[in-house]
Amino acid sequence: MRKQIKPGVFLTVIPMKQFKTVRIAVDFLTELKPQMQTSRLLLANFLETCSNQYPTQQAIARQLAALYGAEFSVSSGRKGQLQVLSFMFESLAEPYNPQKNSLQAGIDFLNQIIFHPLVTGNGFEVKNFEREKLNLKKMLLSVGDNKQLLTYLKLQQTFFSSAAQQEPSFGTLTQLEKITAHSLWQAYRQMLEHDQVEIIVLGDVDFAKAQAAVQTFEFLAKNQRNLPVFYQQELVKKAKHSQLHQPVSQSKLDLGFALPVYYGDQQFSAALLFNAIFGGLPMSRLFLKVREAAGLAYYASSSYDSFRGWLMIQTGIDAKNRAQVIEIILEQLAHLRAGRITDSELTDAKQTLLNNYYSQLDSQSSGLNRALFGSLTHKSWTAVEWKKQLLAVDSAEIAQVAQKAQLQAVTFLEGEKSNENY
Repeated sequence: MRKQIKPGVFLTVIPMKQFKTVRIAVDFLTELKPQMQTSRLLLANFLETCSNQYPTQQAIARQLAALYGAEFSVSSGRKGQLQVLSFMFESLAEPYNPQKNSLQAGIDFLNQIIFHPLVTGNGFEVKNFEREKLNLKKMLLSVGDNKQLLTYLKLQQTFFSSAAQQEPSFGTLTQLEKITAHSLWQAYRQMLEHDQVEIIVLGDVDFAKAQAAVQTFEFLAKNQRNLPVFYQQELVKKAKHSQLHQPVSQSKLDLGFALPVYYGDQQFSAALLFNAIFGGLPMSRLFLKVREAAGLAYYASSSYDSFRGWLMIQTGIDAKNRAQVIEIILEQLAHLRAGRITDSELTDAKQTLLNNYYSQLDSQSSGLNRALFGSLTHKSWTAVEWKKQLLAVDSAEIAQVAQKAQLQAVTFLEGEKSNENY
């Protein structure tokens, strides 16, 4: 059940007695803008490590221990056209918790973290700020060592036309250098004043008790607005190419396809099955044809982002095999577009996706994600409905989705030098 408790602040409660813990998620959501992601991640890191009442990581750890081993984290990420900063708190459900009114205790802890950060003057406390800025700098400097990630980021930059979508979800060094304790404090104040808030409580708890507890949060009323969730862009007629050179033996070849089927759409189940058969499962077409049969790749797989409408293929290859690998990938896509899918492929893909879905029902993290996605998109389903939708998909519907996949970008990280023209 979802209810607005203040303008722009919503509460969803999911009573589930099967779990011995209760999770509270507080998500701040705003439209993604260029140069926002670095500051949001730095803000998440800072707020996770100190507050006015708990000025050190040790103080936070002691308080969590006093709450009988509660857990807490702050994270930042991108979902479609949204920037999401999430606070998560988990503790034993009250039937198992010696703490009286443990739900309220968790809300009180989060309230201190969110609304009473460690500040000095008109900015965040400098010592903790500089430590977290240095930690993030080290992480960003390490990106260059991960060649698979480096190739993905270059493909993302090549594929998307939006500056905000082109940027890494963890930001950039150039942006980080410009952030000060004062400017981050200003970004924090902007978040409190303007972001939509989704509070989700999942576990052995009833709505009335949760609603009473969250009233103690110090949220301000916000202007009502419709947040854009799904990202869409116009197709290009000719795929864009980009290339990197690195002193490594294994080259990386990534392809980006527009796949304009979005979360909860009528063809969403068919899109999931298309990705699974194409490259999303261990025994997918890409694995069997590119890696096993042709022996041309160290790895080959696909992934589908239903909030940004794109399908990405990642491969690790020898540089000399680039043209042949692309040819086989496009050939397998053509086969799927023509509906050339065996009964065993379809059955295995459906069973795997069903098994994955059922396993997620036992995960509180997955439950929180489904609740958030449902709140943002106004699209949700029961396990029975999901199974019915998935099992009803046939090869023709998967072929229709495959026909929507259009190659838009190719990125090649070249290791050992190749004589081919690119």
